Parts: sequence; C-alpha cells; structure tokens
Amino acid sequence: MNQHNGFNKQISHSKNSEKALENEFVFFGKFDSVKFNDNINWNYKHNHARATYQVYLHCLHMVRYLTNSYLVKNEDKYIEKAKEVIVEWLNSEDNQSFDTKNSAWKDHSAASRMKNIVYFQTNVPEKFKLENSIFEKTIKKHCEFLAMKEHYSENNHGMMSDEALLFLSNFITDKDTARVFQEKATLRMERIIYKLFSSKSYNLENSPEYHRLTQNLSSRFIRLIDMMDLEFDATCRKIIEKSFLNNRKIVKPDLSYPLIGDTGLNIASFEKNYENFIDYQAGLAIINTKNIKDLSKSTWFSFKSGYLLTSHKHHDDLSINYYYEGEDILIDSGKYTYDRRNPKRTFISSPQGHSTIYKMHEKYSLTDVVYDIEKMRINFVYENDEYIHLAGINHLFENIKIFRDIIYFEEYGFLVIDRYSSNERQFMGQNYNLHPDIEVSAEGENEFILKTKNGKLLRLQEHTKRTLNKYYTIEDENRGFYSEKFNVLLNTHQIEFRKNNLESTFITSLFDDNKSKINAVKLNDNTLEFNLNNYIRQINLQRT
Repeated sequence: MNQHNGFNKQISHSKNSEKALENEFVFFGKFDSVKFNDNINWNYKHNHARATYQVYLHCLHMVRYLTNSYLVKNEDKYIEKAKEVIVEWLNSEDNQSFDTKNSAWKDHSAASRMKNIVYFQTNVPEKFKLENSIFEKTIKKHCEFLAMKEHYSENNHGMMSDEALLFLSNFITDKDTARVFQEKATLRMERIIYKLFSSKSYNLENSPEYHRLTQNLSSRFIRLIDMMDLEFDATCRKIIEKSFLNNRKIVKPDLSYPLIGDTGLNIASFEKNYENFIDYQAGLAIINTKNIKDLSKSTWFSFKSGYLLTSHKHHDDLSINYYYEGEDILIDSGKYTYDRRNPKRTFISSPQGHSTIYKMHEKYSLTDVVYDIEKMRINFVYENDEYIHLAGINHLFENIKIFRDIIYFEEYGFLVIDRYSSNERQFMGQNYNLHPDIEVSAEGENEFILKTKNGKLLRLQEHTKRTLNKYYTIEDENRGFYSEKFNVLLNTHQIEFRKNNLESTFITSLFDDNKSKINAVKLNDNTLEFNLNNYIRQINLQRT
C-alpha cells in the first residue's frame, strides 16, 4: 500500500522543503511559492489563480515532500514541520465543516490530503506519528466525505474520490465499514468509466490531457483493486486498456499532444500510430499523414465539434489545427488557468481563441447536451483517393446556423467552406490562430503568405466577395496569446476574415505555395467548384 501511495527508491529531497521550514510553501509543481508570516492562512487567495491555489493548498502536498526530505536526509526538522502543518490544518476552525467557504472540503483536496497524511503516518518513526485516535478519526471523516453523493462529481474528480476512498478503506479498523466504502468506490468507478469514455474508448471531457489523466486514475484504481483481491467489471478493464491505444493516434508527429480544451504541452515517449482517429461522440477527428521517407516531415490535422460533457470544454467547435510536414501552422489555445474570472482565460476558451467561425464578440451557451447534440456536431468524415471531406455544424449561436465543410488534401493543404444564415444581419468572423514562428506578409486582397521557420511558404486566401480581414499581430494585447503551461502566456498572432450579412459564405484555402495553385473557386447551390493544379473539381457539400 505504501508503494501504491507513492513510496519508492527514487524519492528525493526537494528545495521546496527548505522553503517550507521558513513557512514558504509551494503548493504543487511549479506554482508560485507563498510565504506566510505566522500560521498558514487557510483562506489564502492567490492574485490570478485563486480557486486553483486554494485547492492545492488544502491538498497538503508539502507534507509529502517534507516527509521525503526526512527519509532522504534523516533530519527531524523536516518531519517536525510536516506534522506541524497537519496539526495546524486539523485544528483550524476554518477547516472543520464540510460546508466551509474555503477549499478544504473539495473532492480533489480531500482525496489528496488524506493520502498525504497517510504517507506521513506510514513512513515516520512512532514518536512523530499522529495519535491513533486522531488518525482514525481523520481517516473516517475523509472517507465519509468522499462517499457522500452530494460531494461526488461524475468526472475526473469523481475518479480521484473513488481511488482515494478505496485506498483509505485499508486504514479503517472496522472491516464492515471498510467494506461499505470499498463497494461504493468500486460501483461508482465502474459507472463513471462507462460515462466518461466513448464507444471508441476516448475520454469525453474535451481534452487530451484529461484523457491521459482519467486513463491513469482508472489504471491506478484497477491495480489497487487487484492488490486488494476485489472484483471489477471486465468491460471497464478493456475500455481503459483500449484507451491507451488512442494516445498514439491523437499525438502529432513530433509526439506532442494537441492543446485542445484544457490541455498543456506534453511530449509522449511512445511510437506514433498514423491511423486516423474519428470519434463522433467526442466530436473529434484526427487525420494522420505519414511521411514514410522521413517521419519528422509527417502531417497532422484535427477537427473538433460537439460535446457530451462540459468538463474542460472550450467554445472551440468547428475549430481546426494543422501540423504540416514537421511544423505547426494552426494551433490551439491551451488552458492557461481554471479561473473563469480571469480575462485571459475567458479569451483562451472563447471561439476567438481558436481557428473557427463565430459571431463577433459573442459565444454560445452549452446548456443541454441532449438537445445540443442535434445542433452542434461532426456530421461526417468521408475519404476517397483524392481528398478527405469533413463536415460539421454549429447552430448554438443565437439565431444563427453555421455549416462548415473542409476539403482536405493530405499532401498539400485544404479549403474551408463556412456557410451561415440568420433572419437578421450578423457580423461574423472566420479566424486562423497561427503558430508564433510563422511569418506573415499580406499579398493581394484577403491573401497572406505564411512562411514557416524552415522556410516553407503557404498561401492563406479567402476567395469570396465583400470580405474584410484583420491581422492581429504578436504585439496585440487582446488577441495575441496562447498557453502551453499552467499560468504562462505565450505570444502568437491571428488572421481573421469578416462578413456582415443575413447569410453568406467564407471560402478560404490554405495550401503549400510550392506544390499547388488554386483558382476559379465558386459555389453553385450546394456544389463547390475549383481549379487545383489545373484540374477542375466539383464537390457536393453537406446540405444546409
């Protein structure tokens, strides 16, 4: 059980422990350190990530790294400080009630905190341990909280609660009570796996990062079930086993996970699978194009539209990302922070933070998945020997219907056809979120040359009449940023095409300028016609 809870031969002394001795704490990872003059302020509010810092403060991760420093250096000062923090938390009036206004009793904080206290209690000499009566009372209170329906969320936080509840049940002295907690944790975890994963075993929380997180939480739970010799649903086991295969299809050719939804930059260490990944339930299509001669020059394209859960979702529907021959061209916005009051977070999660179409300065409501699935989704992904046709809709903007078709040529680029209609004039934008390394130069009306870091030239061109454009440079304070790491903003730039009509169409192409030439682009009713490399094509679009 101690190994399951994180004890191993690789534990190390942390510089954070030295800070903690001076009452300066790093709550988690690379968070800012927070200095307290005397006692810890359990109601502490960080200046730009208030909710996140509150939760991680109450996780008491400092107890774990102080315990590890003691185990490595064998100096009592670390374990004395760890116990001081635990006792201070237990005795604080701010932390007693499940209904406290701080984050003491949130699913995430309660699950992590008690596991950290158990880690302390398991690994320190007897003279430093909490008294048995206090420890048992604390364990039972945490288990009761984690088992309560009103404090349980059917998302990744619920998985944290279930894994913690199952683990902590091993430290409940009354075996009947422990068995009740074990049964509850097991039944809830089985239910939540069926709910959180699609029929293709992809997590439905709108983020590759949370796909990985729920995989790992589920896997930890299943390993613990096996350690405790308990039964667990065989289909759930297979869902999680299969989910790991999807990671290889989702990552880009450089093995980075796309920054879709609340996702930070993470690089995988496995071999990529170049099969396409299409999941209509998750609203995600990934098109992989393998360069057999040079894998580093492979290409990747994503299309996102629709949802079944709102967890970690951005207003990114109908958005695209594009990685062409080893270089990012169009990127997603990342997560930055979970604080919805933060204006930068508001932009990053908005339609304007993504390569999609939207009503200017507006976003749509995600209120009823049962009915919204008919109004916003990927309609189809059709593939033949020449191109791939992806189609989706978004009818959730008030009084507007949007249809997006993408005609994707794997070797050299694509066209995006956006049609919208309303019974009143609408100011609409079609946005392209560029990687910061791209150099942009205007060339003609609604036409831009995009130069990559390695010197490739791509031409972005909007082909219809009565279209305006706006280039938001890297210096723009309102539009020029995205995020790869938590609480860290990076500069980038965007190109936005604009129209103001009752109904209209954007037809925009993005092609390798050295491989392709496109002209004579027109739309006749539902049929797109264009000349690409001296070959005229006619393609029927989705019905509006």
